Amino acid sequence: MIVVVDASVAAMWFLPEPHSESAALLLDAKCELIAPDLMRLEVANALLKAARRGVIDFADAVAALTRLSAPSVRFERSGPYAEPAFEVAERHGGSVYDGIYVALAKAFSAVVATNDMELAKTARSAEVRVWHLSEPPPPELRS
Repeated sequence: MIVVVDASVAAMWFLPEPHSESAALLLDAKCELIAPDLMRLEVANALLKAARRGVIDFADAVAALTRLSAPSVRFERSGPYAEPAFEVAERHGGSVYDGIYVALAKAFSAVVATNDMELAKTARSAEVRVWHLSEPPPPELRS
C-alpha cells in the first residue's frame, strides 16, 4: 500500500497533538510513504511555530526536520504536479497545496493520510481514498 502523507500527519511524528498515535502507525506499517517535497517546508514551518511557542526546543525542531527524510518518506518533486494540482483545486475545492497531495495520490494510486478536514474533503471529492486520522485506520494499517 502506498500512502501520501501530508504535513499535518508528519508534524505529529514530532509534536504532541490529538491523533499523534494514529500518525505513528504509518511509521510502523508495511507501506510506502510518499509526499510532495513541499511537505518538508510545511513541517519546518510547523516546527518553527512550535519552537517559538516553547512546545519544542529549537535544537529538537532542527533534529526533527533532519529526521524527516528518506528512507522514512520518499519525496517527489512538486513542480510536475502544479498543473494537475491546480485542476484538482479548481474542480474539487481546497487549495493548490491540497491539490498537490491529491494529484500525487492519483498518480500513485495511493491513499491520502491527513488530519486536515479540507484536504480530506477535496480528496474524497476527487475520488481518492482518504484516511483522516480521526477515523479508524484502514485494515492494512491495523496490527
